[in-house]
Amino acid sequence: MKNLIQISFALLFTLFSFATLAQKNKSVKPQLFAKCDEVIPININILERIMDYHQGEMVAISFNNQLEFKGEVISSEMIYHNLQTVLIRSKYLENTLLKISRIQEDDQTFRYVGRMINPEAADGYELKKNKSNQYTMEKFEITALLQDCQGNKD
Repeated sequence: MKNLIQISFALLFTLFSFATLAQKNKSVKPQLFAKCDEVIPININILERIMDYHQGEMVAISFNNQLEFKGEVISSEMIYHNLQTVLIRSKYLENTLLKISRIQEDDQTFRYVGRMINPEAADGYELKKNKSNQYTMEKFEITALLQDCQGNKD
């Protein structure tokens, strides 16, 4: 009987240890763009060409010598009279998605917004327009965008 109690306590202690370790060892997501620049200048011509892509088309977009996005156009649609969006999925970058939207302003000029993101990666890129009216892809940490559904328990 004494041995049974000792074995039960040892088993219970082991189970608690594994449960505690499992909670602390959260899976670390890989840095998909670790070797790429933090900020990549984007030529406006690249953004204009993206808007001409059609659904089902295989495309290759060279942002710079470090980052080339190859993939299939999943959708290309005019959502509103002033908003066009193109979505491209890259199997070469582990199903990373590139979404670029073109917005026509009231003064008939265009503004572009977009993101390159993979929920299974720790990083991504966001398309931004700087004060000089030049577009750049700026790296960001996905954890800054995606909140843990269970909240921060640390």
